[in-house]
Amino acid sequence: MSKKIALLGEEDNFFLALKDRLERAGAVFTHNSHEADITVGLGQYATSDSVDVAIIAENEDPRSGNLDEIKNVGLIIRIHDLMIPEGSQGWGPIDVEDWVEWIRAESIELTPEIKPKHWVHIRDTTDAVSLLVMADTDAFAQGVIDLCGRRAWTPDAVISEINLLWHRFTNAIANSHTVESLSGIPSPAAIQYEGKRLRPDLKPLHEAMQDAGREEGWRPLTPMRVALMEFLAYAKFQSEPES
Repeated sequence: MSKKIALLGEEDNFFLALKDRLERAGAVFTHNSHEADITVGLGQYATSDSVDVAIIAENEDPRSGNLDEIKNVGLIIRIHDLMIPEGSQGWGPIDVEDWVEWIRAESIELTPEIKPKHWVHIRDTTDAVSLLVMADTDAFAQGVIDLCGRRAWTPDAVISEINLLWHRFTNAIANSHTVESLSGIPSPAAIQYEGKRLRPDLKPLHEAMQDAGREEGWRPLTPMRVALMEFLAYAKFQSEPES
């Protein structure tokens, strides 16, 4: 089903990723909210009077919106711990971006006070948001829906994986692999976090996606290892001199 959508927000990495996903889902875009079937406001634009769906992130960056300032909106999607390999631009923590740069520079500066996070990749996020926005009227969700990953990741686990991936990459480039460097080191996915889990309630998201036609509900598909490889690849690309 096609919908005419007015997408309000800064044209940052999140905006562009969501617009691309909505377009692939059949959305047609308009700049006029009065002509739109639905108006989606991102970040600071979520406070607009014309907004039907507000999308914000739970952090202290003003660019990603503030729940307390949103009034009279039918659906609010609040994103936690978002991963955008091309740069969070206020939509998610910059922890992974920092860790990638530190490891590439061989100067780890781990800050132990960082708590485990429920990381979620931009692809899984925009896939879920697109499904909810494009849902039929009788299946359209209401209220505040929290969105994040299903499992917690400690800083140690994520940093260890980045370090492993980076050294495997550099060894491959330099043709300097050893038996040890290629040995089967488990992914952090194999390490279970046993601390207290302060995860947002994902039941409303899971049920809303089921109502919108996704039988399996909320099931993120992007593995952490793949996400981190994308961070490394983008950082390497950005560091390459222009030809």
